[in-house]
Amino acid sequence: MDFELRESNEQEEFRVWFRAWLEENIPKDMDIPPDGRILSDDAQAKLKGFRLKLGSKGWLAPSWPVALGGGGMDASLGEVIRDECSKLNLPTIGNNLRWVPAMMVWGTPAQKKEYIPPALRGETVTWQMFSETASGSDIASTATSAVRDGSDWLLSGRKAFITGRTVDPDYLCTLAVTDHDRPRRLNLGVFMIKASLPGISIVTQSLLTGSERHVYLDNVRIPTGCLIGDPYQGWEIVQTIIEGERGGQFFRGTEE
Repeated sequence: MDFELRESNEQEEFRVWFRAWLEENIPKDMDIPPDGRILSDDAQAKLKGFRLKLGSKGWLAPSWPVALGGGGMDASLGEVIRDECSKLNLPTIGNNLRWVPAMMVWGTPAQKKEYIPPALRGETVTWQMFSETASGSDIASTATSAVRDGSDWLLSGRKAFITGRTVDPDYLCTLAVTDHDRPRRLNLGVFMIKASLPGISIVTQSLLTGSERHVYLDNVRIPTGCLIGDPYQGWEIVQTIIEGERGGQFFRGTEE
């Protein structure tokens, strides 16, 4: 019995065409280290320019709806794009967009319009900040706090093991405790924070396996419109993101 996976003629033809497109459009002197280290400023600038080219064609999220900035393509062709980019060690697909399915489910119409299309066009980069050094994979034990202050929130804490950290961020998708008196998992909120706000410090730590980024939040003031869902839906929002990561739903996209 033959279990070999074979590409369709459409996939084979698209692979040849896309490989040629990459050869013409990828910056020739862009140095991307293979070990997870942070890119130099020059490499980041070139990679951002290349992401804009991919995003203009919807190729950062090939199977997502065109109306959102995706490619509207068959999932199998999107897999060709990711495969060819992976062969060239291009950190361009997926890592900075894993929050998008949750925004589609839990975000307001205004939030979806503000955050999703620019991300899929390659214009913005978002880091996903759930983990902390003291809690590891137990995100319910997060210590980062969000305290109401009038119509705003004040966020304080430290995040590590960040998804999408290769390129400097425009936004930080951040999990925080919104009420320390509520039970675990029922006291979490998720916020989209502009990375340029006062009180945010990003530190690079060199490790044997590469580089890690730590983000420090010191009474960062954000408007309530940055909260995704309600103040206690953070656990459900994180589950939506993880379901997409582990189940592959991000790569296939969703239909509205």
